[in-house]
Amino acid sequence: MNNIAKNPGKIFEDSFVNSVPSHVLVKRLNDGASSWNGGSGTRFTATNECDFIMFDDTTRTFYGLELKSTIGSLTYWREDFEDKEKKCSFNIKKNQIKGLEKWSNHVGVFGFIFNFRSKSNKTYFVDINDFIGYTNMLSKKSININDVLLMNPFEIESTLLRTNYRYNLKNFFNNNYIPM
Repeated sequence: MNNIAKNPGKIFEDSFVNSVPSHVLVKRLNDGASSWNGGSGTRFTATNECDFIMFDDTTRTFYGLELKSTIGSLTYWREDFEDKEKKCSFNIKKNQIKGLEKWSNHVGVFGFIFNFRSKSNKTYFVDINDFIGYTNMLSKKSININDVLLMNPFEIESTLLRTNYRYNLKNFFNNNYIPM
């Protein structure tokens, strides 16, 4: 048996998926081979627009969600932050922002689920267009919980079980979050 501990982001993803109601189909998009071993053994990178696609049978709503978990802040790509002469690494990547922005031209809910790991374990959904509108006005290259609170977020409540969280996704999926 492998004793390697999962990183906190993967633990968050697992807890989130385990919280999805049974009337919602959820599919984790496969990470490319570059995500294994830090990408050192590959010559190309497959990129996904988001982590999960979901379909709610009840409301007939399609979702594209990228999940991010942090203790403090997350760096994000923006064209004017990109240094063409060296490889830049952002927590929120260009393909995620551009991909979700493109998807938002269709009917559905597309954006980020931000999880701030602390005693309160605050978790929010932010629509991709609200994210882009807000970050386009910033001069700094990262966002924190205070920034997310200014992006018209939808709070997703959580409950600590023993070691993992359960997320109350009922309001999110039961159309309390109305897609624009």
